[in-house]
Amino acid sequence: MTDRSPRSTRWFGVRAIEDIARDVRHSIRGFGRNPGFALAVALTLALGIGGNTAIFSVVDQVLLRTLPYPDGDRLVRVYESRLDRPGIRYSNGVSPANWLDWQRQSRTLGSIGIWFNVTQTLTGLGEPERINAQAVSWEFFRALGVTPLLGRGLSPEDDGPNAPPVAVISHRLWQRLFGGDTAVIGRKIQLNDVAVEVVGVMPPSFRFIYQDTDLWGPFRLDRNLPWRQVAGRFIDVVARLAPGATLSSAEAEMRSIADTLAATYPFNKNTSVALVPLREELTGQVRSSLIVLYLAVGVLLSIACFNVANLLLARAASRRHEIAIRMSLGAGRAPIVRQLLVESVLLAVAGGLVGLLLARWSLDALLALAPASLLRVPELYVDQRVLLYALSVSVLTGGIVGLVPALSVARRSLVARIHESGHRVSHSPWLRQSLVVAQVAMTIVLMSAAGLLVRTVIALNSTNNGLDKTNLLTMAVSLPNSRYADQRATEFISRAVESLRSLPGVESAGAANSPPVVGSVRGGTGFHRLGTPLPPPQEMPSTLVRVVAPGYFRTLRIPIVRGREFDDSDQTAGAAPGFIVNEAFAREYLSDLDPLTVSMSVRMQRDNPYRPIVGVVGDVSEGSIRGDARPTVFYSHRQMPEQTMSLFVRTAQPGALSRRAVEAIHQLDPNLAVTGIRTMEDAFGESIARERLNAMVSAAFALSGLLLASLGLYGLLAYLVTERTKEIGIRISLGAPLGRVMRSVIAGGFRLVGIGAVVGIAGSLVLGRSLESLLFGVE
Repeated sequence: MTDRSPRSTRWFGVRAIEDIARDVRHSIRGFGRNPGFALAVALTLALGIGGNTAIFSVVDQVLLRTLPYPDGDRLVRVYESRLDRPGIRYSNGVSPANWLDWQRQSRTLGSIGIWFNVTQTLTGLGEPERINAQAVSWEFFRALGVTPLLGRGLSPEDDGPNAPPVAVISHRLWQRLFGGDTAVIGRKIQLNDVAVEVVGVMPPSFRFIYQDTDLWGPFRLDRNLPWRQVAGRFIDVVARLAPGATLSSAEAEMRSIADTLAATYPFNKNTSVALVPLREELTGQVRSSLIVLYLAVGVLLSIACFNVANLLLARAASRRHEIAIRMSLGAGRAPIVRQLLVESVLLAVAGGLVGLLLARWSLDALLALAPASLLRVPELYVDQRVLLYALSVSVLTGGIVGLVPALSVARRSLVARIHESGHRVSHSPWLRQSLVVAQVAMTIVLMSAAGLLVRTVIALNSTNNGLDKTNLLTMAVSLPNSRYADQRATEFISRAVESLRSLPGVESAGAANSPPVVGSVRGGTGFHRLGTPLPPPQEMPSTLVRVVAPGYFRTLRIPIVRGREFDDSDQTAGAAPGFIVNEAFAREYLSDLDPLTVSMSVRMQRDNPYRPIVGVVGDVSEGSIRGDARPTVFYSHRQMPEQTMSLFVRTAQPGALSRRAVEAIHQLDPNLAVTGIRTMEDAFGESIARERLNAMVSAAFALSGLLLASLGLYGLLAYLVTERTKEIGIRISLGAPLGRVMRSVIAGGFRLVGIGAVVGIAGSLVLGRSLESLLFGVE
């Protein structure tokens, strides 16, 4: 009768552990006798496991971790969408009037807060500096469910239109400017020349949408104004699902509310609502890229596994005599299989440890290639979750690659093994050849994907966006409203542009309210052409709007197609400059007219006077390098003064001029912070950080795969030649030309490469379609 007592079970468990420990000691001694083999396997697996661990760390922190808010998965961003253009959202935000109606009518959304991105000039604490901030409603922090580390959040009293100015600052700004002083609550800081009281400090982990936001102040929106008549859409909305509500139920309710508003107010005609989970909002830009990279590094790990499986097969074949003797002495197949599996797992764990070091270095490189603003995380690190993942992958990889030689051993009879022990006869050559074919096929898939992504970056860098970005320096200034209201802002920008033009080596200078292509732009603004019936506001054709100063088009080398550009006379007191439009505007709205004979009114100001079109300029991409030109109206800076302006300087050496350009601005006003100092080429490069990350990382994986596949092919051919040494010697002794023998060996290698190439090309054609969303300028 079998003894199944606890003592017997305990003895069996101890016995198994002792057997495995003995296998471990035996394996380590074997590696010491053949360190080159052990090192080759460990380094091969380190490459695959290290890359896999690095990308998993990014995927884990960006896509899998919980959001840094209580019940963060119940947070949604709320958009207004267009019924007449399904799937299209309003690019310029939400109407305050609609937000207020949502608050009153919705039962599925609990707290509904708003925010608006702004920049503030901080003075009085050293050099003036520009900090990124968000104007938020008092419901904002309640919707996110986050409370300050020190002090308090914003109250309804703070958010009134005439309330005293207060602010909540980030933990980073608190540490940097105040050294972590807990007495900071109640202190005043100067923002845009206004004294603002600090009422709270956020926790170090808090962030919202952007990593570099350092201050949150009350929006102070007047909730009694008739916003549908006063202004359009300009706020952003975040909300928390009410208890018991689901995303689908909230969407259904919000669409019903939108239908009611559309039937009540002409402003809301053809307008609905779209809810997007905040996680999707935060990761949408990089989600597809990270998934592609994770799949790519999985392919690389598979190539490494196939390579190691080939090496282990070769090692098992070289140990035929040893295994035959052990079996003849009574060793069963199970202990031998266990021994081989223990060896492969030990090698994989060693490779995993080296891979962790490689992963840690790779994460630093990834952050350098992809700034935190792209990945939406402040740092990348290897923590317990990543360590557990690396260990699991290492053990699983070791077990999988060890199964190949182990099963090969288990299938062979003792008689066959003893017979082979005296002859150099290769066993399972088809298996080793199949592994090499798989490596070649996967490498071609990786190289094809990398080639497509690299060509995308090349196409983005070389595409014509309608301007000349070379030798162009840009910077930004933001003028405090207390000192630069209305035409005083125009006068300062005119003097700033003139000062920049006078610097040695400067060809021209200009200004605009934001950089073209890579900057934001006002959109969705209606206009009316003089002499045509006046439609309701919601049925007016729409256009983007830019504000520019004289010299802008010449400096950026945007061609003047018809008429003229703005000049210095348009900036003088009493001047009444007209509009400039781009070719896209003329094509879409004035195709049957001479644009220079048209006068129109654009709904951007209180009076919205009719002004003539004085010029037509070439098209420039909008929104991104991938973007298309859209109908755009250009205001002269005197027509619509802006406090925040980007300055542009064309010079042969933009990098060398930056310091003198900043000094020229500070000579006009030493309390202004000059930010965003960079060349336009750098700005364009930063805008394609995601595409550059895809290309560089996938290219690194492809080259690594090519190296591993080449080594695998070399190892197989070398092994086959060794196995056929006696045969080759006999053929040569019988008169076979050495060249023919060499060609037969090389032909065998090319045959494997050819089969792998055919399979890999077929896989690449399928993969190419799945990459279409990441490609640009590639058929």
